[in-house]
Amino acid sequence: MTIDAEERAALAGAVRDAASAGPREFLAEDGAPPQRDGRLWNLLTEQMGMAGLLIVEEHGGAGAGVAEAALVLEELARRLAVVPALSSIATAASFLRVVATDEAAALLEEMAAGAVTATVAWPSPDGYDVAPALTATGSAVAGGKVAVNGRAMFVVDGLSADIVLAPAWCGEIPVVVSVEGADLWVQRKPMSAMDLTRELATLEFTDAPGTVLGNDVDLQVALDLALVFIAAEQIGIAQHCHDSAVRWAKERVQFDRPIGQFQAIKHQLVDLLMALELARSSLDVAVLAADAYLGDPTPDSAKTLSIAASVAKARCGEAAILVADESLHLLGGIGFTWEHDAHLYFRRAKTLEVLLGTPAAHRRRFTKLLLFDAAHA
Repeated sequence: MTIDAEERAALAGAVRDAASAGPREFLAEDGAPPQRDGRLWNLLTEQMGMAGLLIVEEHGGAGAGVAEAALVLEELARRLAVVPALSSIATAASFLRVVATDEAAALLEEMAAGAVTATVAWPSPDGYDVAPALTATGSAVAGGKVAVNGRAMFVVDGLSADIVLAPAWCGEIPVVVSVEGADLWVQRKPMSAMDLTRELATLEFTDAPGTVLGNDVDLQVALDLALVFIAAEQIGIAQHCHDSAVRWAKERVQFDRPIGQFQAIKHQLVDLLMALELARSSLDVAVLAADAYLGDPTPDSAKTLSIAASVAKARCGEAAILVADESLHLLGGIGFTWEHDAHLYFRRAKTLEVLLGTPAAHRRRFTKLLLFDAAHA
């Protein structure tokens, strides 16, 4: 499904209005994980059909593309919405589309109906290594029953997700296993996180019963799709912070003039806008590459996606942390108070910057990919 500019604007506006309440009432002052915004999640899934946004129509979804999902994530990030959109609506759904088995399709139908939420326990949450870290014993065929062992850290929304998608080694065969998050053999522990608006968890699997969804799955492609969605959130963070800084520069008066009239402030805001727009361009390229891969999954489209995803993750990550940091300083003293939301956006930007690889790591990655292509041209 593709939508025109008018429909995109309507979708963005609808999500923005739905998430207008912000995250404050769902934060815990004692450092505990935030509580899910149940009202917003029900609105998104039951009334707006967002649970099945990336799921094809034959499985009960909306049949939208990565472009639409990225737009929704950007708008939710602009409000720091405390809902499992990145983990369930985007990352898990796209992961299951890559798995592409009957078992994965059945789970997608449950997700599209809003019956369950899902997350992915990435093997290396601080990098882009996709070699499974968990082990599974049992049948490696799709639909086979296995027992999962090992530990997964920094699992996004891992405390509340109904289903955990866990890449694991079953003997010498890499498999993707579906494990119920609330199972007694899965111990879920909250992690202290810089981002106060999103829960992160450590999951300990001790002979946890699971179902194999597929084997020999292209985990790299699944991770590259996740990188695109993270980049979309980073653009949402950067856009909100820049908008807030511009608005403040028009309102804050010093020496009988709005500070936005001072040349130094003007130049700083323009520099931040340039960083934001360049990052947005890289996201647009990555979104096109992601949709092209899902439409025609070939080795060439996968390689194009890998390069574009790493470029977007690097540039959007740098832009988000730059704009969040500089806008916080532009706000002056009020920006450093707990009552202002500036620090919440900086925290989200910093967490996303390192999730699944830092900008420096992804610059090295896409450079190697480009050099490899040049050497074999």
